[in-house]
Amino acid sequence: MNGSDSRSSQTPNSSPTRPANLAARVAMVLIGLFVLGASIAFYVRADVGADPFTVLALGISKRTGATVGVATQLVGAGLLVLLLAIDRRHIGIGTLLNAVLVGGSADIVLRFVPRPLGLLSTVAMAAAAVLMMGMGVGLYVSGRLGEGALEGVMLVASDRLRIPVRLSRMCMDVAAVLVGVALGARIGIGTVLGAALTGPIAEATMRIVEAARNR
Repeated sequence: MNGSDSRSSQTPNSSPTRPANLAARVAMVLIGLFVLGASIAFYVRADVGADPFTVLALGISKRTGATVGVATQLVGAGLLVLLLAIDRRHIGIGTLLNAVLVGGSADIVLRFVPRPLGLLSTVAMAAAAVLMMGMGVGLYVSGRLGEGALEGVMLVASDRLRIPVRLSRMCMDVAAVLVGVALGARIGIGTVLGAALTGPIAEATMRIVEAARNR
């Protein structure tokens, strides 16, 4: 669900589709989505604020009683419906997997991750959440099987409104945080770090993957 704005040169059809290559891409997408879900679980357990769209999911969870994972899936489904309505070109198999697997992974990991016992473990868990979200996005995007619905909506908004992609994403993040807080979610240093660092970490991960491909 969550992503970076590095994208246009890496479309779902921009690499060969040999069986071995496709299998590697699918594996990369699945691993990336699981890591994304795990990062949400770590954000929740650290409880020092989450990335903007997890804040929205937490607000929905508080109001509806749904698990964080299900709330994440609801956010993803809403974005997917919106993307279907405005521009289907951004939808691929990865888009559909994203809408389902990130939230499911979050709920699974939440069952096994304990609450931090002190300041040091809280800081470590929050740092892990930020790092994992960026790496998950980087792996997912590197699989080139379709953008997440969030990224798709971000790109369409940028194109239709003729604004930079970063500004489009910033506006979406602010809207997600405002709605999440209105629904009862809390924000904190994790929210700031998630908004600021997810993109750069994702881009660094993508560069590492690309360098490994070119060896």
